[in-house]
Amino acid sequence: MSRDLASNTAISYSSSNVFPITFVKLEFLPTTATPTAGIGTIRLHNGLGTYSWADPNDGAGVQSWLGTGDLGQISKIQEGEEVSPYGIQLTLSGLDPDLVGEAIKETYYQRPVTLYVGALNDSDQLVATPDVMWTGFMDLMSASVGADGGDSLVLNCESELAMFERSRNLLFTNSSQQLISLNTPPDTFFNQLQDMEDLTLAWGKKGNRIAGRGPGFDGAPFDDIDLENLDLNAN
Repeated sequence: MSRDLASNTAISYSSSNVFPITFVKLEFLPTTATPTAGIGTIRLHNGLGTYSWADPNDGAGVQSWLGTGDLGQISKIQEGEEVSPYGIQLTLSGLDPDLVGEAIKETYYQRPVTLYVGALNDSDQLVATPDVMWTGFMDLMSASVGADGGDSLVLNCESELAMFERSRNLLFTNSSQQLISLNTPPDTFFNQLQDMEDLTLAWGKKGNRIAGRGPGFDGAPFDDIDLENLDLNAN
């Protein structure tokens, strides 16, 4: 999902000798994750060198963002009048084959992705803290082995809006209910559902009597009672 620019960044673009720069944060599984540890969060930008700054929204403090130069590419962020889940594509080329192989093994599906846009002055310094421009999730990673200049990784990412179009693959069953239930003790609404599949219920037979009080109840034959107009609240 794309965002508007903060006022300080928007003002900086109106100045002379200002150059845009894009930052990408890829949140793979933490290095302390169990049972399988990940490579942690990777922070890159499409310029040269290393920039250090803190995203005020993630609480991680000042972090180093490594430049990829011409080796990194970001597809155009699409927008439209209707609310649609526009995605983006990230490409990193010139990679060692061993590194590509390790990257493909990572657990990346549905891991968060954040794009930022910033501005550099004529001294290649950040004018202000970069702003969040797009947020979404990793969807599909593919490799181009043996490409010119080294192997390439292509990461397709989908926006947060795509979550509204994806089925949760949940059923009206007890097992699915336990996946989303936060109750203690657990919600048992569907725990007898499987027993109802072949269940045959007898709602009454001719000549049976309904016990109870009130008009139409006391010893009346089941077949003599008008069930559609029966007053269950009668005294």
